[in-house]
Amino acid sequence: MRGKGQEMSRHVIRTSLVFGVVLLISFLSAPFVLAAEYPGKPITLLVPSGPGSATDILMRAVTSVAPDYLGQPIIVRLVPGGGGAIGSDQAAKAPADGYTLLAGSSAWSTGLPAIEGRSKGIDDFVPVCRINYSPTILIARPNAPFKTFKEMMGWIKANPGKLTAANPGPWTPPDVVWKYLMKVTGASFKSVPFQGGGEALTALLGGHVDAATAIPSMAMPYKGTGKFTFLLFLDEKRHPDFPDMPTSIEEGLDRGMITMGSAWRGILVPKGTPAPIVESLAAAFKKMTEDKSVQTLLQQAGEKIYFLGPEEFHKVWQSEYDGYRELGKLYKK
Repeated sequence: MRGKGQEMSRHVIRTSLVFGVVLLISFLSAPFVLAAEYPGKPITLLVPSGPGSATDILMRAVTSVAPDYLGQPIIVRLVPGGGGAIGSDQAAKAPADGYTLLAGSSAWSTGLPAIEGRSKGIDDFVPVCRINYSPTILIARPNAPFKTFKEMMGWIKANPGKLTAANPGPWTPPDVVWKYLMKVTGASFKSVPFQGGGEALTALLGGHVDAATAIPSMAMPYKGTGKFTFLLFLDEKRHPDFPDMPTSIEEGLDRGMITMGSAWRGILVPKGTPAPIVESLAAAFKKMTEDKSVQTLLQQAGEKIYFLGPEEFHKVWQSEYDGYRELGKLYKK
């Protein structure tokens, strides 16, 4: 009896070990099996802005060729409201299975969560890729008492607190640009919030403010019209469509102005999404952005691709996030 009992115990132990090994292998291989089968159904991309916005146009153009590179369509669903916080919150709460993506941006993925804590940010998502970024242009009303960036700064110093600079809303990239400019130069002026970029530009066109910001695609229709004075391009190199406009580097400003003033747009997934799925999505989006039909659509919209993969994108996002947090502390003292 004792021999039979010992034999049975050894059998149980061997069976348990085999079962445990099988479970371990299944656990370790699950993400790779999942990635191999992914995607098995259409993917939803939440865009936290209204119809016709720059993010909406960009995402629809890029995802138009998704079936060619993913084998499944990507369905764009607009979730406006709360400055992007509502759509971001929905995406963060979605299952981390690669079937719900977020169209992230500097506004609702950095500014709001880093400074106000009322949207989901870098602690809630895994970056898949940056699709592009839009450097900022500083513009002024044509009858302003200055025609260049240097003249504007001289006028501000001579008239502290008098300049009015429009922004699309508190802690949006344009508002951060003006606040950061005050921080690094010691200048004093007013950053005036409006309900969106269109309203801010309308205020400048009407002469209700002295200055504003625009991204190149927004500024292009006004080139040569005399309706704006183009002051400064926040980037390292001059913009090919505005070759006479100096860069922030040329004017002696630090690279923080470029980081703070660049409104990026990219793809994010909920935290916990398996790495193989993130890598699969990043590879597919890279191919989508390289598609000739997509590039033609974006060229017509005045947009350009500045693709970054998961690791590089995370570094850029983290740097921006840290900068926003520090700036927020300064203005909340």
